[in-house]
Amino acid sequence: MNVFDVEDHGPGPAVLFSHGTLLDRTMYAAQTAALADRYRTIAYTSRAGTSEYATAYDLDSLVSDCLEVAARAGVDRFVLVGMSVGGFMAIELALKYPERLAGLVLMDTMADAYTSEEKAQFAEVFLPMKSEDPIPATFAETFIPIIFGPQAVANRHDLIDSWVRKWRARPSRSVWGEYNSWISKSDRLSRLSEIEIPTLIVHGEQDNGIDIAAAERMHARIPGSAFARIPGAGHLVTEENPDAVSTALASFLDALPRW
Repeated sequence: MNVFDVEDHGPGPAVLFSHGTLLDRTMYAAQTAALADRYRTIAYTSRAGTSEYATAYDLDSLVSDCLEVAARAGVDRFVLVGMSVGGFMAIELALKYPERLAGLVLMDTMADAYTSEEKAQFAEVFLPMKSEDPIPATFAETFIPIIFGPQAVANRHDLIDSWVRKWRARPSRSVWGEYNSWISKSDRLSRLSEIEIPTLIVHGEQDNGIDIAAAERMHARIPGSAFARIPGAGHLVTEENPDAVSTALASFLDALPRW
């Protein structure tokens, strides 16, 4: 990948942040601000949010992209924070290149494969996205209760409106490419016991995109993992309860040996 949108701030050990579908690096703004006095925070937008949205890619491609971001930053070893599809990618990277990671944070994500029923449901929603037209309002409306928890839907109209404006400005095909990168993901539950990297699992208690039970399954299988349940938050946990996420992340990072 040639084009990256990267926000790189702060001194100290490096922490890389990878976001979820329909989102971008700005979803981590509160966390990078909270950590940048003692960690080098590197948040980047994946190819779906760049001019390379139409390239064909899968989770292995996203692993390579993450490692390229690290290489361009001159970073050999880092803590990886992955949310949703960023978490799918992070699990793959942890299994393939464990030596690169000093820690792993899996945020509102899962190790399960999608079921046949889930694939059929997603296909119905995403198939019309094979277009260069802007993302339609109907698609955005469908994803509001998936991306945002009920408290945000009821009370955070500013947050929702800001993201919907971003979605409507994107070409539909960028979402089609994102969807294709993860819909056929492999089940990794049986391999999670191989992860010996210090791991924190963070999940919004009101996540309608990925149920918190998926996080509990990961927690049960990753040896020694820590689990932070975030109250009052849906899938976009970093912005729906930013202080709780920042606190959990800082506590995890501060307890790690310096890398």
